[in-house]
Amino acid sequence: MEKYSNQTAVLGAIEIAPEVIESIAGIVASKVEGFHPLSGIIKTSVNTLFGREELAKGAYLTQEQGEFILDVYGNVDYGVSIPKLALLLQNKIKEQLLFSCELEISQVNIHVQTIIPAKNVDSKIFELGDEE
Repeated sequence: MEKYSNQTAVLGAIEIAPEVIESIAGIVASKVEGFHPLSGIIKTSVNTLFGREELAKGAYLTQEQGEFILDVYGNVDYGVSIPKLALLLQNKIKEQLLFSCELEISQVNIHVQTIIPAKNVDSKIFELGDEE
């Protein structure tokens, strides 16, 4: 993928690598309560070994027909409204990328992989089964 080039300024051109955009999206997603961005296990453990934290955390940028599309993968806490959470994530990521990079993302797709159960939910389920 090509690097994102902002308009040529008077002082010179500004190029932003796709990894930077993915990292910004990953940081924003990790700060939203109830959402846990995914990250590659091997990549994360290698980075951790060398003392680096993987910031992209499940965010992947693609470019189609001149438009930027961002896919964010993660897990959601049990009891959270997924549509409301996804809308919040989409807005926060778009705002931050516009502020940080002056980049308008045409789509921010949120992919929920699993639900993380609350600890007290499991105990209630077992209690119901014991009443028989």
